[in-house]
Amino acid sequence: MSDWLPVQYLKFKNERTQPSIDLINRINIADPSRIIDIGCGPGNSTGVLKNRWPNAEIYGLDNSESMLQKAKADFPDIQWLLKNAEEDLSSLGLFDIIFSNAVLQWIPSHETLLTALFEMLNPNGVIAAQVPYAKCLPIYTNIIELTRTEKWSGYFSCLPRFPKHYPYEHYYNIICELTDKIEIWQTDYIHVMHDYRSIVEWYKGTGLRPFLDMLPDENKRIDFCNDYRYLIAKNYSAEKSGNTLLPFTRIFFVAYR
Repeated sequence: MSDWLPVQYLKFKNERTQPSIDLINRINIADPSRIIDIGCGPGNSTGVLKNRWPNAEIYGLDNSESMLQKAKADFPDIQWLLKNAEEDLSSLGLFDIIFSNAVLQWIPSHETLLTALFEMLNPNGVIAAQVPYAKCLPIYTNIIELTRTEKWSGYFSCLPRFPKHYPYEHYYNIICELTDKIEIWQTDYIHVMHDYRSIVEWYKGTGLRPFLDMLPDENKRIDFCNDYRYLIAKNYSAEKSGNTLLPFTRIFFVAYR
């Protein structure tokens, strides 16, 4: 998959950061010494961690050079690591908080990953994660519908492997093997979008990216987005204000060692 585009991702910075704020507020650790943000992206969630625990040693880890360049520019007092979360990270030592916002859907083998991360926790440390769950939402199903049309099916003989959408039971059944101190919940965020184009721009920053990467050139990508917007318009109606409401489901869990 192509490298991430921080500018595209941060067009909706407030909407993307609010789940991090909500998750951080559920972490019951008063004075952590070491914190790592797995898949930190441009650092918007890492900055929230820094604001909450300014005295902690905080790391942001990501495999995207472009995202980390933006993070370093905006948050020079945080330590940034160019690494893949699927690698062995044990050499980084132990942490009081391992945080992950909207990342697990891009990583395979959750059992292996979460077990390895859990072993990197200090006693009473916590893994706190948020994962989008768009499997049944029109914003995602419209993409699948479009790839199956006569116009586009030739470009999508197979679908991208990621993002993966798993229900909350998936995460609970992994974490419950590691600890019984678990909180897990699901929330629908209702985002106010100016129009259907805004919805497409929102998803171009994340879940639409792997599909656009499979197209041969920019003209095809623009055409695909136009057809996608047409389908979106059928499923998301404009409200009295002229804005469109975009419900988006997210799964959260907090698990203590």
